[in-house]
Amino acid sequence: MAEVVTFSVQEIVKKVASLASEEISLVWVFQGELTKLRESLLLTEAMLRDAGQSKEVRPEAVQIWVNKLEDIAHEADDVLDECGYELLRRQVEVRNQMKKKVLNFLSLHYNPILFRLKMAHKIENINSALENLNKKAASIGLVNKKFSDATSSREIAVDRETVSIFKQDEKNIVGREKIVSEIVTTLINSSNTQENETLPVMAIVGMAGLGKNNFG
Repeated sequence: MAEVVTFSVQEIVKKVASLASEEISLVWVFQGELTKLRESLLLTEAMLRDAGQSKEVRPEAVQIWVNKLEDIAHEADDVLDECGYELLRRQVEVRNQMKKKVLNFLSLHYNPILFRLKMAHKIENINSALENLNKKAASIGLVNKKFSDATSSREIAVDRETVSIFKQDEKNIVGREKIVSEIVTTLINSSNTQENETLPVMAIVGMAGLGKNNFG
């Protein structure tokens, strides 16, 4: 079942990418939701691939989870097909300018603004359903290993950073007194040893968050 759903997800991702490439007003209205849908589907697909390699996966719970994912995938497929049909209808209308009156007659009860809003709402609901489903994934052992490792690495990197925030008129720099004193002393000594009036310059190098900009 998981293999079948994974294939379905891949096909839907292709449809999303194809639809997102259409630079027309129909897509612009829900471009952000399409991007979010694609990212959620890729994350879901990665979790399904990892499921077969994990020993912590609960088979019965995963089966229920996969069934729900399959329902969402079918719903997304239907919505994308509906959007694709509308794109095709518009292309036909543009290419057949001679039949424009006939096409307009057939579209008397068609409201393009209403259609775009309806599609945006449907895709938003699908994204919400996928988000809720992915939140439940961890409880049944479905976790994307690469995503988890990347998140942990970012957290470690953030923990190692130091942050220095000062106001423009801040005169007293707390926690950097020794460094400031050494910089001032070096600049003064350098200035005194210069025979001309060249302004001494010192390069300050360090990791992000050190407060390099605030020493100026």
